[in-house]
Amino acid sequence: MRTLDRYLLREALGHFALGLAVLLLLFWAGAVYEVLAPLVAKGGDPYTLLLYLLYRTPEAVVRGAPVAYLFALLLLLSRMAEDAELKALLALGVRRERVLLPLLALGGGIGLLAFALGEGLVPRSLAAGQDLLRRQVLERPRALLTPGTAFQDAKGRVVYVGEVEGERIGRLRVLSRQEVLVAEGGRFQGGVLRVEEGLRVTYQGDRPRTLTRFQGGEIVLKDLTFDPWQNPANRMTLAELRREVERLRALGLRAGLEATTYHRRFAEPLAAPVFALFAAGLAFYLLGGSRSLGLVGVAVLTFFYYAAWSVGRIMGEQNALDPLLAAWGPNLVYGALGLLLFLGGRR
Repeated sequence: MRTLDRYLLREALGHFALGLAVLLLLFWAGAVYEVLAPLVAKGGDPYTLLLYLLYRTPEAVVRGAPVAYLFALLLLLSRMAEDAELKALLALGVRRERVLLPLLALGGGIGLLAFALGEGLVPRSLAAGQDLLRRQVLERPRALLTPGTAFQDAKGRVVYVGEVEGERIGRLRVLSRQEVLVAEGGRFQGGVLRVEEGLRVTYQGDRPRTLTRFQGGEIVLKDLTFDPWQNPANRMTLAELRREVERLRALGLRAGLEATTYHRRFAEPLAAPVFALFAAGLAFYLLGGSRSLGLVGVAVLTFFYYAAWSVGRIMGEQNALDPLLAAWGPNLVYGALGLLLFLGGRR
């Protein structure tokens, strides 16, 4: 390995580690604010919740690695341009392709590692984290339910809890505009309230319509059912995703969420070498006019990719955009721009 390769790889890895650390800190801060703090307030065990955060870390690494690499290369090459290092390399007869090659190789290595983690470790860690929360936090009714509190169930009805005695919950009332359920007792198991011996009254307008007694039933409480992953397809392997997409399409469904997730498994890791081309092309293009990108420009271009990736993902999952385009669109945009800038940059 030549001195130039070692220098570029060392600098790029240093900036990459810094960018990835910043992204992980932002992810942990968001998880603490949105997920962990509310559960601790409801009686969750802090140690268990910290373990849950560790289960989520592999996903954050896989999602954040390409973005961190884009940030690292833009910052590195912008600094090299300001210090006239790129001009010195060109003056010494070093071709632009020679600068790009080690950055492409490093991007390919980061992409392969992210793909391997995303296919192997991430689905298992997400499933383990969910099981941990369900087992250690959500099945503790005394911590999550207190007398006199009200919740919403999955159907939008208001559930009032009158008593909590050990594992037993009493004096339950379920209210909506169409019906009223009254149950003297129940137990919280597996994320649902299992009620016993109650009365159900339905209404038509202001008048009672039916009166029914029941021996048992289940009420799923919205505030107590917890799935921190809005996209359950993230917990599937590629083979499982492919089978699920085929099954849904055979039923005449568009399967936007599953198909977009499937294509993103390939598109996200491949973004790393694409960013190498884009960052190098932009640096040499700006070098021709003696301009520098600067820290603000680095942040803007990094954020623009993240924003385009997020919008494309949402549109693909909602069937508003073809899943293939939703997953690969940001890569295609940055790759095409990078190629044009690299070909038109200073030689």
